[in-house]
Amino acid sequence: MTERTSKDKPRRSLSLKKKKGDAKAGTSSTTKTPITNFFSSQPPPNLACPLCGQLVPRFKINDHIDLQCQNFDRGDSTAASGGRNDYSGVQLSPGGNLSKSPETDQKEDTKTKTSPYFKKNNSQQTPRDINSKTVVRTIDLGSLSSKLSRKYLKKNAEVSNTSDPMSSAESTSSSQKENVQTLEDNNDCTSAETEAPSPVEKQSDQSMVSSKQPPSPAKQTKRKKKATFSVKGSFIRKKAKYEGSSGEASSCLDPEDTNTEGQESDKPFSSEELSEKRDADVKVETADAQSLPYYLRNFRTVLHAVLENEDDRMLFNQEDMSAVHGFQSLSVMAQKLYVRLFQRKLKWLQVNKLDYGEICSDLGSVAQELAQIGFLQTEKDLEDLMEALDLLPAPELKALAKTFHLGSSGTQKQQLVDGLLRLSRQKSFFSPASSQSKVGTVILKRAKQLAGSCVRLSRGPRAVFSRILLLFSLTDTMDEEEMAAGGQNQLFTILLVNSGRLAFPDYAVQREAKVFRDREDLIRYEASMRALIEVTVAMQGGQWDQALQLYTSAKKTWIELNSNHDLSHQEELPVFLRSFTTGWAYTRILSRGVEILQRLRRYEEAVEELQALLKQTVYCPDSRGRWWDRLALNFHQHLKKTDQAICAMRDGLSDPLVRTGHKLSLHQRALRMKDAPSCKKYRLQLRELPAVQIQDVKHVTIRGQLFPHEGGMGKSRFLLPESEEGDGSAHSTVICSVEDLSLAHYRQLGFDQGIHGEGSTFSTLFALLMWDIIFMEGIPDVFRNPYQTCPLDLYTDCFYENRREAIISRVQLLCEASVETLCAMLEDVWTSQEGKVCSLVSWERFSSLQQAQVLIACLGGVFLGGVIDRMAKDYRHCRGGLPDLVVWNTSNNTYKLVEVKGPNDRLSQKQQIWLDELQKLGADVEVCHVTATGARGARLEEISK
Repeated sequence: MTERTSKDKPRRSLSLKKKKGDAKAGTSSTTKTPITNFFSSQPPPNLACPLCGQLVPRFKINDHIDLQCQNFDRGDSTAASGGRNDYSGVQLSPGGNLSKSPETDQKEDTKTKTSPYFKKNNSQQTPRDINSKTVVRTIDLGSLSSKLSRKYLKKNAEVSNTSDPMSSAESTSSSQKENVQTLEDNNDCTSAETEAPSPVEKQSDQSMVSSKQPPSPAKQTKRKKKATFSVKGSFIRKKAKYEGSSGEASSCLDPEDTNTEGQESDKPFSSEELSEKRDADVKVETADAQSLPYYLRNFRTVLHAVLENEDDRMLFNQEDMSAVHGFQSLSVMAQKLYVRLFQRKLKWLQVNKLDYGEICSDLGSVAQELAQIGFLQTEKDLEDLMEALDLLPAPELKALAKTFHLGSSGTQKQQLVDGLLRLSRQKSFFSPASSQSKVGTVILKRAKQLAGSCVRLSRGPRAVFSRILLLFSLTDTMDEEEMAAGGQNQLFTILLVNSGRLAFPDYAVQREAKVFRDREDLIRYEASMRALIEVTVAMQGGQWDQALQLYTSAKKTWIELNSNHDLSHQEELPVFLRSFTTGWAYTRILSRGVEILQRLRRYEEAVEELQALLKQTVYCPDSRGRWWDRLALNFHQHLKKTDQAICAMRDGLSDPLVRTGHKLSLHQRALRMKDAPSCKKYRLQLRELPAVQIQDVKHVTIRGQLFPHEGGMGKSRFLLPESEEGDGSAHSTVICSVEDLSLAHYRQLGFDQGIHGEGSTFSTLFALLMWDIIFMEGIPDVFRNPYQTCPLDLYTDCFYENRREAIISRVQLLCEASVETLCAMLEDVWTSQEGKVCSLVSWERFSSLQQAQVLIACLGGVFLGGVIDRMAKDYRHCRGGLPDLVVWNTSNNTYKLVEVKGPNDRLSQKQQIWLDELQKLGADVEVCHVTATGARGARLEEISK
């Protein structure tokens, strides 16, 4: 069938060769060779030299032309010299003779043998003639750096200016690629790869190549490798990686260039060269600072911000400052690695598992630089078996366990670690005295071999930088994970600020008081904060025995510290600065110790601790109400000492530092005891206690279909029919919270607008109407760094005392202001401060400025003034307990404040006080109780009480 097809219709062959019969007939026959063979054919191992025609290995064609080809004119150089002599230009011709004109080149014909690789149509191909004159320089890479020195360039320039213009041509094949060096005016790397030779355009004196011939129209030749050269001197190569980013000429030399670079390094630089080198170094430093990653820039910002303050700098001695100077003297890569490790937990890490590609692909040398100045510990310092075992992953631990025949230790990592630790503690029958240490030493040695190179931050320098970060973020509370991670959140906050994605309010930083007297005082505060965090973490994890040990140790330390050191300076500080002292931190530990003792049912010890805490009034005064309430509970419920419980309630109700909810809690406890049959004989004493009067508010109850969620725990969820049509039919049902169910109920009552914001609704209005007073100037020490979201005295009585006149004036203004004035005041602050971070403001609470303006128009100035006055006097205890919902009707400007209570939920003491206070201010307040119906319950139903 193939033959018949070829006879009927001639087909063109894909082969490059033609058969003799085809040549005569003028047609091509079909081939039986598959077409895939045409594309998968291997290139020949040997190629013909385009100058002499000699067959040479394909990968050595360039070496042959440079060193061995007889038709290659090397000028004054020889093949043995390897092209190390100076030559301004090399003129090439196929016959090895210099051609003076294109006509002469066209007439010359060399008879050389060529391989079948160049044959086509059974004709012998001669080397391609070059129809134009081209200046081509072949530079040996081994001497490239020496050829680029100032001395050579100067000499070469003189030669090129006095010599006649020369042109040469180099013929190449379509399968060959050669490196041709052309120096342009801008000294940039250029690389092009085409089939034809490259023309060399007219060059300037700076490139040291001159040509008077017009450029050839031939295509440019492609080079395998590109190189960039600078005429400023060999020292520029050391800064190549920095200059490349800043627009300067960079060097892309091969590794062989380093051998000849040393020949120029011994020569002294002139004054002009030194000046240029200094300018280049300045440019390098500028480019380097701009290219630093955010974490290193922010870390440097923290160091500068703390150490530029005289009071903070005095808290570090010479040894501490040497650690800071040591960090500043590190290379950029070493600084990057140290900050990265500083942000991680303090533990041993395997170097081969550190993946910081943006720093360096091989971190071993960078880690070695840190270890040399004492910033890192290496595997030589790893002596603890537990730390070594914790460093290994589970597969390597399993292999280590098998080495010591511990196959039954389990497969989990902790089980393997426990088995190896038990083995290290076992005593041998033959040598019981020293076997324990020997077995542990052997296991440690094997574990270190499996771990390989490992590092850990040295505790000394890390403690210095931790104290610097603690001073910088003194006003922020850090948890265990944050403190262990080297204040990563603080560094991230600086990043957001520098990038413009986070803005803090405008205020003046004014520091007058010294929180820490000396370095030892700062170290003691840091230790107390770490002890507090350790106790808190143990309590959160339910490890009450460990928490008890930590609490007992901290209590012992505090007793010794209080007896051996003068802490009177802490009492002289304002209460909002006193919270950053050692005594405050240990007092918080003792307060948590009460909870630990109660959890372990050691009520007598808990009572003793509470009585000791209540004897002092210097630290944690805002916790006194909780202490009194807990003391009365322990006496009454657990120790059955009713008379002492009554005394505790009397003292608590008379304490001026007991506020709002805690005072009401003590009063309600006295009422319950008075009605209890077991306390009949104490009723006279209970009646004599100070009373706290509050008025009840309106209560309503609605019903909704309860969503049966799994487990039955947590907040109740309800099924709510989605927006209904006029026909009363619901198209879908959504799962909602009890507050959303209540909002739907009040929407049916005509309140077209509503917000579920709890206390954030009122705190946002409080901040927007009091913005300038909250961040006013002239109050010392309330703003101590530029990254605060509120003044330090906000949660203390000092807030009102420091701004008494301004607050009274603003409250009076609000009470007398019209609706237009209130809306204008709100708009001014909203438009100028929107988006800035303030702990009081939730910018997303209102959908728009207009919604907030409509709400304050409904609330009125008198009501807003009363709420703001109460919050300003005691924001610490008044920030909680506000109603859940604020609903209003935009048509008649009516509103309602609603506290929502789901099934089995009841009002707290703070909520009762706020509801009573809001009702006294004239607000329409009510409590909405939501009860659950069965699975077939459908619509909301209001039950009036």
